[in-house]
Parts: sequence; structure tokens; C-alpha cells
Amino acid sequence: MALNEIVITGASGFIGRHLIGQLVSRGYSPILTTRKLRPAGQMSDTACRWFELDLTRSGSSRDLLNELKPKVLIHLAGTRGRNDARGAEVACEELNIRATSELLESAMAVGVARIVIVGSAEEYGKHPGPQQESSSSKSASVYGNSKAIATSNALRMYNEKGCPAVIVRPFTVYGPDQPTDMFIAEAVDAAVRGVDFRMSDGYQKRDLVFVEDVVRGLIAAATVPNIEGQIINLGSGIAHTLREVAQRIWEIAAARSLLMIGARKAQPGELYDTWADITLAQSLLNWSPTVSLNRGLERTIEHVRKQLEERSQRCLAV
Repeated sequence: MALNEIVITGASGFIGRHLIGQLVSRGYSPILTTRKLRPAGQMSDTACRWFELDLTRSGSSRDLLNELKPKVLIHLAGTRGRNDARGAEVACEELNIRATSELLESAMAVGVARIVIVGSAEEYGKHPGPQQESSSSKSASVYGNSKAIATSNALRMYNEKGCPAVIVRPFTVYGPDQPTDMFIAEAVDAAVRGVDFRMSDGYQKRDLVFVEDVVRGLIAAATVPNIEGQIINLGSGIAHTLREVAQRIWEIAAARSLLMIGARKAQPGELYDTWADITLAQSLLNWSPTVSLNRGLERTIEHVRKQLEERSQRCLAV
């Protein structure tokens, strides 16, 4: 499949930025969409074309896809609804469910040959691991429920209409440039800056997968033939407790601030384990993670240190 004819929704997000980097480094020029375009000077990916696309506006995906007529669509756009004044349920239903279904219909209408939908490990909820793609959804979160409904709708459209959808379920993704409202990013930021870090007891387990490995999986899901209608986990296949991960971060960063394990209570939605069965990814995509947890944390810490040093130098230069 010609990845020059690829459209990415939610391209300005954490995974999207890494996906763009890998595609451009391979010589491709993907078409990128985001809900609101940043100022032109901040759109540094000169090899790509950017389009503003508000998927929640009825007809917007139809109009743009009809203009572009891509062969491949990677749907990264989504929301947890955390900061939406209307509430998480309204926001997740609007974008993760309704707008995603409309996007699939629009893509089918213009002949898109492969649609990669990015789901979530939160769709599984409180299943014992390793979690397999055939497991039913027991999500404990509004976000996870909305993603599970979107997956169900995509599979129904595949079975009834031949929608060429593949659903990938990344587990706990981490890496450079991740927003600091996520656990590893927040912990790394605190360790590097020398700030005390308060966390729960951290006995809940997470399957942690480096963002570059996830991006390789997305590209494989966009290009490997005859995998439509599949759900495919992308994880490490290993579960670590959050307290162990935090302790590794403090050790690798040689942090001098306090790691305050047990200083706060875990939220009810955090009290479950994730652990991916990656057999399908290995067999269908010929994909396995290549970045170990220690190496991934080292690279993330190095990146944050470099950012802080550059910021300090800019301040000194003023």
C-alpha cells in the first residue's frame, strides 16, 4: 500500500508526532489532520500537508476525505473528556463513538482500502492477564467504554458492509514528549527536575510499551494485507507494578528528590492490571517490541534532561 496516500487524524498528539517522524524518515509524505491548526511556524513537518478537521462537526470527514481520496486512514483522534465542561460521557460519545462511526462511513464511501483504528487497553478493564483480543469488555472508565463501543461498531461495519478496519489496542504507551498528565511522564519530569513525587502504593500492574514500538505496529497494521476485521494488541507482553517502574526511574535518573510511594490513594479507575497477550501481533504483523523498559526509560529521561538544558540556555541568552 502506498503510504504517501495516508491520512492521519489526531496527528498533533503524542503518538501522532512520533508516527509522522517515522513515516517522514522513510520517505513518505502523510496528510495530517488536527482539530485546530497551530500557528504556521509551529507546523515544522514541511514534508507533510496539514488540514484542520473537526470530526465532531457533521459532514467534515466526508468533505475532506472526498477531496483527498486517500488509500489508508490511521485514526488516532480521540478524547478522555477530562477537561470538557459538558462531562466525559458527552465528550467521549461525541468523538470516540459518533464521529468515529461517521469517519468510517466516509472512508468507505471514497474507497479507502485500509482503516487503522487506535483502540485502548482500557477496553478490557478488570480481566486477568495476559489479556487476549477475544476477551469481552469490562471497562471501568467512560473512556474505555466509549472505545469498546467504537470497536464493536467497526467490527459490525466490517461484517455487514466489508469496512476495511483493523483495530489496534496499545497498552500503556510512554516515551519522549508525552504530556505530563500520564504516570511515567509525570514521574520522569519530577525525577529530572528534583521534585518530590507523590503516588499511590503502586501495586497495580501495567504493560508498558515504548512509543516507537507502537508506531512500528501502526505502520504494519496499515500495510500488512488481509488482516481486516482483526483486533490486535500492541504491548510488551510483560506487566510491571507502578511502584517498580517509579523506583527504576529514580535509580536511572539518580534522582535526589523523594519518591513518596503510598502518599496518596489510587483512584478507583486505576485499580486494575493490564498485561497484553501479543501473540496475534507477532503472527499477523510480524511485530514484537524491541525497546526494553530500562532503555525506554533511559531515552525518556535523556530527552527531558535535554529539554531542560535547552530551556535553561535560552533563558540565559535573553
